[in-house]
Amino acid sequence: MTDDARRVFDFEALDRNTAGDRELRLEVVRMFLEDCPVRLEAIRTAVRDGDLARLRSNAHALRGAAGFLSATFVVDATAQLEAIGREGRLGEAVAGLDKLDAAVAQLIPELRKIE
Repeated sequence: MTDDARRVFDFEALDRNTAGDRELRLEVVRMFLEDCPVRLEAIRTAVRDGDLARLRSNAHALRGAAGFLSATFVVDATAQLEAIGREGRLGEAVAGLDKLDAAVAQLIPELRKIE
């Protein structure tokens, strides 16, 4: 696996995080696949409404889940959105959301391969 592929999703790291338990790994992936669209919509709504607290909290939650999966691109994008929310830089939120959408678009097909 290349470094870029690992930044999208590092299967070996997820395997370590779930202690090699296949069922747990599948459950974690399924939970992410269910929760991710909900969090993305909440982030979009927060950006549209200028709700910095909701932006920050949903980006934080999605970052934690992506971190457990070792999905570095999503982690980076959500960390940026979390900082935008924390620092009140709403003018940068749309670009941050675009970055997150692109990262998620790369991640989801990779997760579906192991689902």
